[in-house]
Formats: sequence, structure tokens, C-alpha cells
Amino acid sequence: MPITSTHKIFVVVGEPSGDQLGAQLITALRSARTEHLSIHGVGGPKMKAIGVSSIVDITPLAVIGPIDGLRVYPKVRKIVAQTVQQINEFQPDIVVLIDAWGFTLRVAQAVRKILPDCVLVKYVGPQVFASRPKRARTTAQVYDHLLTIHSFDAPFFEAQGLPTSFVGNPTLFENKVGDSAGFCKKYQLQDQPVLCVLFGSRNSEILHLMEPFLAALAQLKTKFPKLIMMAPLSDNIATRVRSMAASDSRLQDIILLPEEEKNNVFAVSDCALACSGTVTLQLARAGVPMIVAYRFGAISNWLLRHIVFKAKFANLLNLSMDEEIIPELLLENCTASSIYAALELILSNPDIQAIQKKKMAIAINQMRGTTKNASGAAAQQVLQLLDQRPAIEV
Repeated sequence: MPITSTHKIFVVVGEPSGDQLGAQLITALRSARTEHLSIHGVGGPKMKAIGVSSIVDITPLAVIGPIDGLRVYPKVRKIVAQTVQQINEFQPDIVVLIDAWGFTLRVAQAVRKILPDCVLVKYVGPQVFASRPKRARTTAQVYDHLLTIHSFDAPFFEAQGLPTSFVGNPTLFENKVGDSAGFCKKYQLQDQPVLCVLFGSRNSEILHLMEPFLAALAQLKTKFPKLIMMAPLSDNIATRVRSMAASDSRLQDIILLPEEEKNNVFAVSDCALACSGTVTLQLARAGVPMIVAYRFGAISNWLLRHIVFKAKFANLLNLSMDEEIIPELLLENCTASSIYAALELILSNPDIQAIQKKKMAIAINQMRGTTKNASGAAAQQVLQLLDQRPAIEV
């Protein structure tokens, strides 16, 4: 019987955006190397859909902000322990830990102790350009290699001695075009303006954003009675939002749709109200003018405004252009009145819509750099590191 060899990769994610990146990376790895590659992981529904199921439930990790993070810390510790156990049992050559700074750092530190020869790769570095620059040093101390999605990241980490590869952001290369004609026919859309509403993907975002969003949208509906509002719901929040609609008439004015309808909604939308995050890049790719709104609880808002966050902008498109091409309504500025005013201005002014579309397209091209296939580039870097490891005979 011939002896073959295999390499083992373990992928760890902690939130929906990371789950998407993980699924794209695994798909690219399998495409690049069809034999002798074993991939396990801890992830969500996107990774499960491509055959990498997780026995660890990462749902409790989908929170953001220092105060919300403290509330779920006991659950985080438990999930870290479960994840580390799965990694130890699998005995991988490489562990790729995606985004989710606090969770993945704790996993990486624990794995380093029990598997000192395992290669630890961080995919998506902490945003040290915006806050907490000391995290660059911590990243360099814990990980062996960084795959960054931002072209401007490398100097922060290379200065600390961490090998860093810019691979690009897969979201910038998505080419998913919605079925505008079919969708309009299905929902009998004609000349009505359409607003896409994106509540976020975390339950903590629903907690903090739902009220100002709904109050603004109710006022907007009065101003634009023909306005059609559509909300594609992330799988993580769909059940909760639909249950809220039973008792909140404001939600009943919004057409709630499954996440897979997202690109169709983008294709027919005149404007979007978006929770800050990866979805803003998806909207920009689809050419949908938008405003971005985000807030936490009062204490977290204050900490972020006065102590933690130092960047000029929060949105990556704005950072790329060094200009607020997309209105940002953040923290204490995320109010129903400010959201209404910003949306009313865009919906009432086709010229403003056209200018934002043009500048978003420029920003997308700048952020892509010379990368042609972000997930493919990330996979190649992982495989190069893997090839430096001795294979396991099976």
C-alpha cells in the first residue's frame, strides 16, 4: 500500500464576517490543492455549508463594545477552552485565526502553550491605525504570520517584527449582481423609491440600534409615503427581528427578507441605512448610496469617543479617500433625528447620490490595490507556510 502524506489546517472564526472569510479561504485552499489536505475548524453556518462543521457554538461571541464584551466574558472563556480542545485533538500543522481580536488572541495564546511548533496565522489584523496601537506588538508576540486585508496595515506590524502579507479584502472582489427585473416583478415594484435597511448581524446591535433606526424610518415614511423599505436579515438576528415585528408596527412597514435576498435588494435600492461593518463595502460594490450609523451603550460610547478610537473616520471607504464620502452617524450622534435628516437629504437629491456612487467606485479601486483574488492570495500564503512544515504520513 503506497504511503501518502497530508497536511492539517484548523480555521477559527468568532463572528459572521469571519465565518464568511473562513468559508472563502477554505474554498480557495481546496481549489488550489485537491489532495492530502485536511481542514477542520470552529465557525458558523457559512463554514458548515461547505462541509466544515463546528461542534463549538460561536453565537455568544457576536457582541461588540467593551461593556457588552465584559457581560459575555464567562461564555467567551468557555468557548475558548472548547476551541483549544478541538485544536489539540486535531493536532494541526497550521491554525488560521480570523478577525475577532479578543477571542482569537486567547485561543492563539493557549495553543502556543500546548502546541509550540504549530504555525499560528492571523487573518485580518486588529485596526491599530484607529485605536490601541499596542495591539501590533501583542500580535507580533503571539502569531507567526499576519494576512492583512488593508494595504496600509503592514508597516504597523512589520515594525514589530511580524511577517505580514497584504492579500486584499474578498468583499471588494465579489461580483454578485442581483436580479433587478425578477425582484421588481416579484414584489410589484414600479416607480417607488426603495430603501435598504441593514440592522447588523449581532444581537447586541439590535439592542442598541433598533430604536433609533425605527424611529427615523417611521418619520421618513411620513415624508416619502411611497417609500418601500426592505431589510435582508442576517441569519444571526432574523428570528429575533421577526418576533419583534409582531408587536412593533414600525417593523411591519418594512419588508423583512432572508439574507440570501441581499443582492436582489441592493439591485433595486436607491439608498441604504447600514449598520457599520463589512456590508458597507458590499453596498459600495453594488453602487448603493448610503449612510452609516452605529452606537453602543452610553458607557461604551463615552470610552470609545474619548479614550479608545483615534482614527479620523470609522468607515474604510472614508479612510481610503480621507474624506467623509459616506455620512457617519456614530456613538452619541446616532440618533433618530440625525438618521432621518441624513436619509432625507440623500433620497431628495439625485446629485448627492451620483457623487457618492462615483467616489465609492474610486475608493473600491484604491482599496483593491494590485490584488486580483483576495481569498486565493490568502490561500497561497497559507499553503506556502504549510509547505515549510513536514507532512504527516498516513
